[in-house]
Amino acid sequence: MANAHSLNRGFDHFAIRAHDFDATVRFYVEGLGFHLAYEWDSPGVVSRSAFLDAGDGSYLELFDAATAVPGGPARPATELPIPTDEERAEHNAVLHIALRTDDVDAAYARAVEHGARPMQPPGDLRQFGRGDFGDGTIRIAFVRGLDGEVLEFIQRDDFAQ
Repeated sequence: MANAHSLNRGFDHFAIRAHDFDATVRFYVEGLGFHLAYEWDSPGVVSRSAFLDAGDGSYLELFDAATAVPGGPARPATELPIPTDEERAEHNAVLHIALRTDDVDAAYARAVEHGARPMQPPGDLRQFGRGDFGDGTIRIAFVRGLDGEVLEFIQRDDFAQ
């Protein structure tokens, strides 16, 4: 139902704070197959940031933890006490970032191999379609990334190629 004048053209990017910027870049690039597209810094505003290309025209934006993040809390995440993963998750509107994959089991294993913490191992979930959407089964798994972000891996047959 795409419309040439649509206000919604899909997701552009998600942004997260990276407590160890270089380790987070390695995790997403080496562990999950993203590509480092851009890096920049803005003196006085941003200490380090980057766009990682997800491969489908969308990006993950990373901000160094010392940065006062645009659209985020004014207090850098390096001030003590640093919130726990659970505290960060409890106070954020974003529940998880879902990444499409052709092999949930392999994506889950690779993420864990590169430092992600297991949350929910791969498993199937039956979905019941509404309207023009038919019933189907998806395969999903969840991990917690290096900076406390929750990542979902999702595999289903109805993705547009």
